Amino acid sequence: MVKLSCDTMSTDLLLRNKPARKLTLKTSGLAALVLLVGCQQQVKPPVAEIPTTEKMHTSSPKKQAAVDVAIEPSLPRQVATDVAIKPSLPEQIDWNRRSREIARTELSPFVREQATKINKKSKIEPPPTILPKSSRDKIEAHTTVENGPSTQPIDETSKPFIYERPTAILTNVPIETAAKLLSQNQPESAILTINGVDPRTLSTNQRADILQIKASAYRLLNMEIAALRFDAERLRYIESETLVVATKEILEKLKQLPERILSDLSVGTDLLAGMAHALQLKTTRNLDSVSRWLRKHHNHPLLEANLSDYDFLTDAEPPTDFKISVILPLSGDLANAGRAIRDGILYEYHKHRPDLGIALTIIDSESLTANMLAQMGRSSVTEFVIGPLQKERVTSFLQTQPDVPVLALNRVPTNKLALKSPVYSLSLAVEDDAKSAVNQIAREMDLPRIVVFHDDSTLGTRTAEAAHNHTEIIGGSTAGIFVLDQKKPEIAITKAFGISDSNNRRRKLSKILGLQLEHTPRIRQDMSAIIVHTDPKRAQQIRPLLDFYYLEDTRVFLIGAYRSDLSDIAEDFKNTNVIATPWDLGTTAKDEMISRQHAQGVFGSLVAIGVDAMRMAIQLGFGGSTSFHGETGYLTLGADSLIHRQLSNVRISEDQKINVDLWKPLPSLLQPDLSHAE
Repeated sequence: MVKLSCDTMSTDLLLRNKPARKLTLKTSGLAALVLLVGCQQQVKPPVAEIPTTEKMHTSSPKKQAAVDVAIEPSLPRQVATDVAIKPSLPEQIDWNRRSREIARTELSPFVREQATKINKKSKIEPPPTILPKSSRDKIEAHTTVENGPSTQPIDETSKPFIYERPTAILTNVPIETAAKLLSQNQPESAILTINGVDPRTLSTNQRADILQIKASAYRLLNMEIAALRFDAERLRYIESETLVVATKEILEKLKQLPERILSDLSVGTDLLAGMAHALQLKTTRNLDSVSRWLRKHHNHPLLEANLSDYDFLTDAEPPTDFKISVILPLSGDLANAGRAIRDGILYEYHKHRPDLGIALTIIDSESLTANMLAQMGRSSVTEFVIGPLQKERVTSFLQTQPDVPVLALNRVPTNKLALKSPVYSLSLAVEDDAKSAVNQIAREMDLPRIVVFHDDSTLGTRTAEAAHNHTEIIGGSTAGIFVLDQKKPEIAITKAFGISDSNNRRRKLSKILGLQLEHTPRIRQDMSAIIVHTDPKRAQQIRPLLDFYYLEDTRVFLIGAYRSDLSDIAEDFKNTNVIATPWDLGTTAKDEMISRQHAQGVFGSLVAIGVDAMRMAIQLGFGGSTSFHGETGYLTLGADSLIHRQLSNVRISEDQKINVDLWKPLPSLLQPDLSHAE
C-alpha cells in the first residue's frame, strides 16, 4: 500500500481536461506525486485493516486540507478527509440573559455551579448542522441566529473592544471582596464571588450581609424581583429595630408592581410570596384567606414586625384542618391510572396525618358533571384541589375560575386563562427528563455543545425541543438534532458525526482517480456530549453503534432507556449515563408499598407522582419548602408555577461498574432549612 498526498488543484486539473487526455494525465500526475512524497512511502502487505478513529484537524483559512490516500488496488478502500472549518470569533455570552435565569430559578436545583475558574472555549466554530425536517419544524421558532463578528475601523490611538467574561474572585474574605466589586460597578463578579461561599459556614450577621450584597447586585442588573427576594430572605437574620424599617421598604416596593406580577409572586411559600399575599389581603381580605395565610406563613417575619396595617393577620386564628379534595378517574378507561395515583396520595396522607390536621376527600372525576366540577372550586368544604388528570378536564375545571388553589396533574397552558387562584402543575412530562440531562451535563462541563438524537415521535420531538431550549439557558449550544430511523439508526449517527460527508468525499475522489480507496473516517470534534431519547430495547442496540462510529470518550446520556436489568447488560452501556427517577431506582416508599397492586407494575410511576403531589400540597398548605427530594425526582416549584423534576443519573463506567447519583442542589441562603444552621 502506498500513501500519497494530493491536493484539490490536481483533482481540478483532471476534471477540466478532455476525456481523451485524462488517462495520460492521471498516470503522469500520480507518478509525479509519488516522486514528491517518496520519502513518506510506506509499503504494507495486502491485508485488510480495521479502521481506527482519527482526530479532525482544523485547517488554515489560506490553505486547503490535505487528503491522505492509502491505495491498494486489490481491496475496496475509502478515503480519509479533513472537514474544512471556518474560523470565527468566540461566541459572546449575554450575561444579562443568564443572570435573569439564575435569579428566577434561585429556589430550584437548576442553578448551575458557579465557576471559580476562567472558562475556556475553542476559537473554531464548526459549520452549522441542518436539522431533520421533522425536528426543524418544531424547533425553528426557538433557534437563535448567531450573528457574525462586526469590524470597525480604528485609528492609531483607539483600542479594540475586548469582552471579558465576569469571573469569581478567589479570596479568604469573599464578603469584603464582593462589596468592593459592587462599589466598582461589577455586580456579576460580585454575585459569582459570593455564590462560591457555603452558607452553612456563615454566621447570622454574615448571612444578612451577603443577602444585602446580592440584592444590590441584582438591582444594578435591573432585576428587581430577584433583588426583592433577597431583601425578603434577609429579614430572617436582622434585629427587630432594623426589621421594621426593612419590612416597610419591601412592602412599598411591592406596591409599585403590577397586579399580575404581585399575584404570581404570592403563589409560593417563601418570604417574598408571604409579603405579596399579605399585601393583597390588606385590600381584599376575608376570614378564610387570612387564616390560610397564617397556617402557611406562621413563622413569617412580617408577624414579628407588628405593623399596624397588618393587625388583621396577628389578630386572626389559624384554621384547624387543611381541607384537600382529590379529583381522579376511578372508573372508565383511565381507572387503573387514577387508582395508582390515589394509592400514592393515601400513602403520603397516612404518613403525615398523625402530625398535621388534614381532611382528605377523594372524588371520581368520571361521575362529575360540568356543573358539579365547577362547584368543586367554590365549595366551602375545600381549600385545595389535587387533579384532575386528563388534560381536557383540567382545562374545563380551570375555565370555571376556582376560588381555591389547584395542583393539576397535567400540563396545560394557563397564560391564556383568567384565573382567580394559584394553579400549580405536576406531571411526568418528558421535558423534565430532557432538562435533567442538560443540567447534568452543565454540572460537568462549561458551555457544552450537545448533539441530540431522538425517536421519530411526538415525545421525541418534545424531548429534542426541551433539550435545545434548555441548553441555551445554561449557556451552551446545540450542535445538531437528528431523528433516529426506526430500522436504520446508523443513518442519523453517520450524518451527525460527519461520517456521511467523509464517505461522499471518498466516493467522489475514487471516481475521479478510477481507484478503490481506503479511508478511516474522522468524526467532528466539536461535540461535548450526546443526548439520546429512545426506549430501553433500542438503547441497547444504539449505544454500541455510537462507539462503532468512533465516538470514543464523548459523554452519552440516555433518556427513556432505564431498565431494571442494567447490571446484566452493562457491557452494552459502557461509558453511559442513564437518566431515571428515584422511584425506578428504588425508594423507601416503593419498598413499603410492595403489597399494593400498582406499585410494582407499569403504573408504578403514577403511584410515585401521587406521593409527590400529596407532599407538595402539604408543603404549600403548611408553608414548608417547595424544593425537596421526591419519588419522581428532586422537585422544585418554579416561578412559572410548574413543579420541575430533576431526575437521577445512573453512571455505567468503562469497567461496567454502576453508580447512582441522586441530584443534590447547591446550598443556597434561600433555603429555609438553612435559616438556623451554623
